[in-house]
Amino acid sequence: MAKRVRQNCKRSAGARPLRNGTRHVARVVLGLALCAAVIGGAGYGWRQAGPDVLGWADHFFEITVVEITKTERLSREDVLVMLDLEPGHGLLLFDRARAQQTLETHPWVRRAVVRRVFPATLVVELEEREPVALLKAGTGGRVFLLDRDGAIIVAEAFTDDERLPVLTGMEYADAILRTGETGARIRAALALVALLDRSGVGRTEVDVRRPNDLVVYASGLRFRFGDGDFGDKVERYQQVSDRVRDRVRAQARAVPARLVEVDLRFQDKVIVREGR
Repeated sequence: MAKRVRQNCKRSAGARPLRNGTRHVARVVLGLALCAAVIGGAGYGWRQAGPDVLGWADHFFEITVVEITKTERLSREDVLVMLDLEPGHGLLLFDRARAQQTLETHPWVRRAVVRRVFPATLVVELEEREPVALLKAGTGGRVFLLDRDGAIIVAEAFTDDERLPVLTGMEYADAILRTGETGARIRAALALVALLDRSGVGRTEVDVRRPNDLVVYASGLRFRFGDGDFGDKVERYQQVSDRVRDRVRAQARAVPARLVEVDLRFQDKVIVREGR
């Protein structure tokens, strides 16, 4: 869960200073009234009077402070606009579930938690999505940002980021509609590029066109990974990577325009093909 950042706490505009004595007496009266309502109003009486009592009590817990965790992509103003807090709104009648759902509709918000802290504070904790890859979809090569779950963060043309791996081979409609099979291909590709990133092969491009045969381009090589057991396959390649790179350099001198292919689809084998 994201940590709360106190520096981002501000008193809501137009908030009135609390009158401690009056507030204290009012809360005592409120407590007695609520107890009486609960004890004597079970059933029909409470159903009739309950909403009125809560509406009256809500005024004693007016939201005057909104605490928001520090975020990289969203400003405090963005969050306040989505909360749409009306002047005088109280904590009792504030709909936390609806607020959380609204916040999570924002493409950069992965998870939102909204809490009440009585007597007058609303706490908003946000977890932002982190871009981990680019998806180039369709013949036009439209580019989208993906998070670690494979969700599209920005569903519009996006400037290429040379630090992120690239996924290709998917149609635009498939990328947007995200059927079960499409989502599985994207998640498999992201799991593979995470392993390759830790192995130090450099920036990768993954062709996800074939569901059971992921093809990766990196460091002048074409890798055939097939489907599954990616950890074992990456480890198998690392054991022979120095010799493979030597062959890549030799191939580059002989036929510069051709790639060296490393086939890892077969158990306990690393097959290197030259001139493909």
